[in-house]
Amino acid sequence: MLTSRRSFFRRAGLVAASAVSVPAIVRSEQSAAAAPGARPRHIIHMVADGMSSGMLTLGDLFSRLTRQHGLRWFELTNSPDTRIAFVNMRSLNSLVTDSAAASSSWGSGSRVVNGVLNRLPDGRKLRPLYALFAEAGWQRGLVTTTEITHATPAGFAACTSSRESAEVIASQYLERKVDILLGGGQKFFDPAKRKDKRNLPAEFRAAGYTVMERASELDAAANDRRWLGIFYPSHLPFMLDWQADARLRKRVPSLAAMTRRALTKLQHADHFILQVEGGRVDHAGHANDIAAGVREMVAFDEALEICLGFQRQVPETLLIITTDHGTANPGLNGTGAAYGQSSPLFAHTLKVTRSFESLATDLPKAGTVAGLQALLLSGTGYQVPAAKAELFLARLQKKSPVLYDSMNLPAVQLGQLMANHLGVGFTSGAHTADFVPLLAVGPGSEKFRGFIQNTDVFPHYLALAGIDFRNPQVPLLAEGGPTAEEAERFRLLV
Repeated sequence: MLTSRRSFFRRAGLVAASAVSVPAIVRSEQSAAAAPGARPRHIIHMVADGMSSGMLTLGDLFSRLTRQHGLRWFELTNSPDTRIAFVNMRSLNSLVTDSAAASSSWGSGSRVVNGVLNRLPDGRKLRPLYALFAEAGWQRGLVTTTEITHATPAGFAACTSSRESAEVIASQYLERKVDILLGGGQKFFDPAKRKDKRNLPAEFRAAGYTVMERASELDAAANDRRWLGIFYPSHLPFMLDWQADARLRKRVPSLAAMTRRALTKLQHADHFILQVEGGRVDHAGHANDIAAGVREMVAFDEALEICLGFQRQVPETLLIITTDHGTANPGLNGTGAAYGQSSPLFAHTLKVTRSFESLATDLPKAGTVAGLQALLLSGTGYQVPAAKAELFLARLQKKSPVLYDSMNLPAVQLGQLMANHLGVGFTSGAHTADFVPLLAVGPGSEKFRGFIQNTDVFPHYLALAGIDFRNPQVPLLAEGGPTAEEAERFRLLV
C-alpha cells in the first residue's frame, strides 16, 4: 500500500493547513478492508475534547455560516459504512468524568478516579495502551492543541497519581519513546522552569528526536526521526486569537497542519496508532466562550478532513471520532417573537475577534462602565448597555451574589453577559455527564456500535492489534447509569 499512501499525499495536495478540500464521502473502495473480522494496520483516534451535543450543533451552524457546508461529522453519519455508538464515559468515582479518567478508560480499559492517569485507588499502576502497542511494533503519535502533557494525550501513554504531574508525564514520554509528540507545553520541558532542572529538549535530542518550537520547523522535519514539537509555553492559542494575529500563525501550527505532518511521517510505518485531540473545544466550554468554541470545532473538522482523506486512500485504517465528555452544554436559545432573533444573534459570532482568554488580560484595566463597554465593543462587536455593564462589574468585584454557585467564575459571568449578544447560554463552567457520540470507519468498526462503555475501547484496540492483555479493574465507587437491560434496548435501536 505504499504506492497508495504516497499518491494520497501527492494527489490530496497536503501542503496547506487551513484550506483543505475533501470530496464527498464515498466508501466503495474500502469495503473489503471494512469487512467484519478485518484488522486495521493503522488506528486514528480523534477527540474533540469537551464536545457536548450542543457544541457539535453550534459548530455545524457556524461552519455553514463560514464555509458554506456543515461539519464532516454529520456527513459521516450518512455513510452506510459508518458505525455509530454512544458511550458511557463515567469515571470510577463519579457520573461526571474529567479528561484524565476518560482518557485512562480508553488507555487502560479500567475506570479510575477523576484526576488520575492509569492508576487504581489502591496504587496499582495500569499498563497504558501505547506501552503495549510499542511492544507489538506499532509507531505511536500524540497530536493536540493543549499542552502535550495534558490529560487526554497522557491517558494513552502515561501513568501518574495526578494529571497535574506534567513534568513527570513529559519524562515518561521520553522513557516510552513515543514517536510523535506535537502540541504545546514548552514550560514542562524547559530546565529553567522544571523543578528537577532536567534539560528535556536536550535529552530528547540525544535520544534521536527532532525537537521543534516553530511551525516552520515542523514543515521541514525529517520523517526518519522521532518528533517532539512544543510550539507554545502552555496550551496553543485559541483559533479565534490565532486567526487574528499573524505572529501566532507564523509560530504555531494549526491542528490540521500538525495532523497532516504526522500522517506524512506515519504513512511509512507498517502499523501506527495516532491520537488527535482538539483540546481547546473543552477550554472554550469551561469559559462559556461560544465564539472561541465554534472556531475550535471547525479547526477540529479540518483535521478530520485530513484523516478522512488518508483513510479513504489507505483503507486499512480504522478511524474513530469521538469526545470524552460534555463541557457546559451550550445551546442556542429561542429569542424574540417566534424565536426570530435567534439566527441573527448567533451570526454575531462572526464579529468576535478576541477570545475570553485574551480579553481577560485587559478586563482588570476596564474598571469603569465606559472602559468595559469599549473593551467588549472592540473585541466582540457588542455594545453592552450601561445597566448590564454595571451588573457585570459588580460581579467581578464580588459585590453581588449569584444564585447558582457553578456560575460564579468571571469567565462564566462574561458568557452570561455575551449571551444577550450571541444568543447562546451555558449550563455552568463545568463538565457534564453526557453519553457521548462515537463514529467508526474502517476495519474493526463493527466493534463500535450501539451503547458501549468507555472501557470497551481498550480491549477492542488490543484485539484488533492481536495483543492479549487485560488490566485489573475495581468496582465503581459511585453507582449510576443505565441498567444492562436499558443498555441492551438502546443497542438494538441503533
